[in-house]
Amino acid sequence: MFKFHKIFSFLYAIVLLLLINSCAQVVRPSGGEQDRKPPQILKISPENKSLNFKGNTISIVFDEYFKIVDASNQWLISPPLKYTPEYKIKGKTLIVSFKDTLKENATYSFYFGKSIIDNNEGNVLQNFNYIFSTGNHLDSLQLKGNVKSALLEKTEKDVLVMLYEEKRCKSDSFPYKILPDYFGFSDGAGNYQVSYIKPGKYNVIALKDANNNFLFDHFEEAIDMSDSLINLHSNQTLNFDIFTEIESKTYLKSKSNSEYGSFNLIFNKALPHLEIELLNKQMKKDWAIFENSKNNDTVNFWLSDFSADTLKLVLKDNGIAFDTAVFPVYSQEKFKSRSNRIIPAITTIKIIPANDAVKEYNKAVVIRTNHPIAHITNDSIKLFEGQKIINYTLLATDSARRNFELTASFNNDSTYKLIIGKGAFTDCLGYKNDSTGSKFKAASAESIGNLYINIIADSTKEKINFYKENLLLQLLSEKDEVLNTQKIDNYRPYIYLNYKPGNYKMRIVIDRNNNGQWDTGNFLKKIKPETVIYFGVPLNLRANWDLEEDWVLILPEK
Repeated sequence: MFKFHKIFSFLYAIVLLLLINSCAQVVRPSGGEQDRKPPQILKISPENKSLNFKGNTISIVFDEYFKIVDASNQWLISPPLKYTPEYKIKGKTLIVSFKDTLKENATYSFYFGKSIIDNNEGNVLQNFNYIFSTGNHLDSLQLKGNVKSALLEKTEKDVLVMLYEEKRCKSDSFPYKILPDYFGFSDGAGNYQVSYIKPGKYNVIALKDANNNFLFDHFEEAIDMSDSLINLHSNQTLNFDIFTEIESKTYLKSKSNSEYGSFNLIFNKALPHLEIELLNKQMKKDWAIFENSKNNDTVNFWLSDFSADTLKLVLKDNGIAFDTAVFPVYSQEKFKSRSNRIIPAITTIKIIPANDAVKEYNKAVVIRTNHPIAHITNDSIKLFEGQKIINYTLLATDSARRNFELTASFNNDSTYKLIIGKGAFTDCLGYKNDSTGSKFKAASAESIGNLYINIIADSTKEKINFYKENLLLQLLSEKDEVLNTQKIDNYRPYIYLNYKPGNYKMRIVIDRNNNGQWDTGNFLKKIKPETVIYFGVPLNLRANWDLEEDWVLILPEK
């Protein structure tokens, strides 16, 4: 009996503790499923698609409390207004006031974007578009189409397509100065639609508007234009190929000397005929080692003569001076004392292929250094096949001597080890490398593929005169890097041997000026970019495979 009483008391104490704990713990009551419903419109005044709109306010009543987010960017009004409308929130009502004087007999489209969200869950009211007319009818015409890149095989999103009434375009520079009468944006697939347009004649511009001001006022903004006025009396389709112009003015964008003995000049565009004239007459003729970037818009150089306190340069393009550059020349001690400056301790080396990687078939081993190399001690560089040392040839592939190719008789599927001993490379500043190396495998012939592109004639059309047409055939990587360019001289096979497996693209550039490259357009000069034609499908090249494709070449009508 005593034992049972003790057990009962123990259980009673446990139950009592559990009850106290559950009463002390505050638990949020269950409210059912999460609210995923955005604010719903109960009433709009004036009503959507109203005629003879005379006031300057819109009142919208919602079924719940809400807030407005990023109105200046989310609200889009066509025709555009100079000022973003002001708004007030009174309870569940949004009151929008126009600061501009609205045009007479015009249809306005007011898109609210993703600006209207509920207070609690942040649910967004999507695709709310308010339409009204200051006249006695709603304009209903529509222009739609697609926007893509003039050079790359891709569609372009967030591109403005803008319509300007003919009578407002007093000069060819109208997109620089005036806002459009109607506009729309391209979506993720490059498709756009401009609605509620009145009949008439329009200039049409597609613009990648970098600063969101509806003006073409920056040379880096991509643009395209309709070939002529469009006479809009029914719904039409118009496609665009946008391009970025080359700025006419030439200037130095930036210069730097963040590393001892190393200088950098960055220009606003490619300058294949750049000249750098030294004004320091006391310095020797070969005062620096120069390196141009692949795109010819950047120059790096390393001093070999430190005799001047200040480096004074004149920059010329095609023999005409366009800018100057001045650099103080510090001793190592003074350079070290300045903030954010680097004094390199060694020559750094990068080997391709990297350790445990595979060297591509029929490709050399590449050695890259951070500085131009003045001297190489070949005895400190050894190439092993297994335990056997084999002969190699090492040659610089650029005038600055920062890139080298090491070639040897590599056997398929064999493993190699490249050892670069300490001090093998001495750079132009007198620094030497630490020891490094790479162990790699040589790929076999079975690891690569060959591509054959047969350019053939369309039997229904007149054959192309390849002496008059300048056509460039380009092989591209999956990332649009140009791997090979050759001129099409006849209907025949064009062969690409020993390429690694992967996806490739082919395109043809109609090279109007016969300069061996694609050239962009110019808006004011009404010059369109050179036409590019892509092969219809990606080329999937497999290992140990010959891929052959026929390309029936059809040129667009001029």
